Amino acid sequence: MATFRTLPSGKVQCQIRKAGQKPISSTHPTLEDAEQWAREQEQEQSPANTIQLLAPLYLSEVMIKAGKKRGGYDSVENRLTVVARNLRTTALEAITKEDVVAYRSHRLNAVTGSTVRLEIQLLSRFLRWAKEEHNVACEDVTQGVKLPEAGKARDVIVEPDELRRILKWASEKSKPIIELAYETAMRRNEILAITPYMIDLDKRIIRLMGDLTKNGEARKVPLTLRAMEILKEQCKGKQVHQRIFDISPYGITQAFRRAARIAEVENVCFHSLRHTAITNAAEKGLSTVQLMAVSGHKTLSMLSRYAHVKAESIAHLLD
Repeated sequence: MATFRTLPSGKVQCQIRKAGQKPISSTHPTLEDAEQWAREQEQEQSPANTIQLLAPLYLSEVMIKAGKKRGGYDSVENRLTVVARNLRTTALEAITKEDVVAYRSHRLNAVTGSTVRLEIQLLSRFLRWAKEEHNVACEDVTQGVKLPEAGKARDVIVEPDELRRILKWASEKSKPIIELAYETAMRRNEILAITPYMIDLDKRIIRLMGDLTKNGEARKVPLTLRAMEILKEQCKGKQVHQRIFDISPYGITQAFRRAARIAEVENVCFHSLRHTAITNAAEKGLSTVQLMAVSGHKTLSMLSRYAHVKAESIAHLLD
């Protein structure tokens, strides 16, 4: 905060105090000159509105609802970290379209087009949020920047024999999680969040709250008979609100990757189990609406990226 006082000489002294900092002062011929200096100093000392500075605020305002993290929180946090690292010292007001183009070119040397596309789309939302919610004098300069292609959807599914081989080499802690993903099409983080309270075996569903799902909307996951058997076993001895699986997201990803490698099942990852479960449901003849209930997707375009139905699997339906 700036304070002014007139000296016996008639000149004006300005002093600026900020919490945690030593005060600075300067003497000027007129009050107008002193005020101009104060404005310049306060602008220089004010932290720039960078992505790195505002990211925690964005996460708390946009990605937390009713005190709980929304689905996709971790992914957004990781993407913001990457974008901030590449635009670390650039104030939002100073980011240009050319900066975004340069960012796109730089990142395409390291990651896929789909990843860069998601990062730039997040930057777009971040800039609009800063302007609309916090009056930052920035513009969405990503508009007009050609986004990389989304990339071909993963079409590798895990065949039953491949699943048996993977389970043979999987750790005891990871086996039920792998099977549940194969049976339910649930995402990794959704499975790891399951508690006995969420399970209704009479209705054969798991209730997922909005803070656990990727799109932030609550949904009910239908259960196969095998999924019910797994859940019954895993709930034994667990408190009603205790998570039934004690393993980190990274841990289960690595456990699956290791088992698949030893089992010589190539080009699959843990998320391939979700693709497989949705494809299996589609091949059983479920309608589009029913498939969306299984997958949790809200649009047909997203569902189509996951259901990889083989022609030979539906030929008999044409008879």
